[in-house]
Amino acid sequence: MNRILLITLFVILAVGAAQAQVAVIAHKGVTISSSNAAAVTDIYSLSTKEWKDGTTIVVFDIKAEGPTRTKFYNYIGKSPSELKKTWMRVQLSGEGKAPTGVGSDEEMIQKVASTPGAIGYVTASKVSGDVKVLATAN
Repeated sequence: MNRILLITLFVILAVGAAQAQVAVIAHKGVTISSSNAAAVTDIYSLSTKEWKDGTTIVVFDIKAEGPTRTKFYNYIGKSPSELKKTWMRVQLSGEGKAPTGVGSDEEMIQKVASTPGAIGYVTASKVSGDVKVLATAN
């Protein structure tokens, strides 16, 4: 009986961990094939505005609180309020534009897939072949 309970618990935890992964995604035309948390943080902090080939980076963010957004912000080491302050400062100074908010993983994939230079994040299990994965946050 204890063994069955232990196996059931393990399966539940494994499924939960798999669902908790977040993928940093980009438009297929983006020339890099992978990234790290520091580089993604620079992009979302709007200090990096172009890809290495000179293409303008278009940043998308999930509007609503939720596990995907929380996991992503933990991955980049910033809080939503920290980044909102940064985005406001950059916008008010005329140095850039705050990320466009989207309402769901599906909308994020559609926006990133259809916008050259775009970057975003989604629940890893939702990634489609329409975008490329640059990083995965566990």
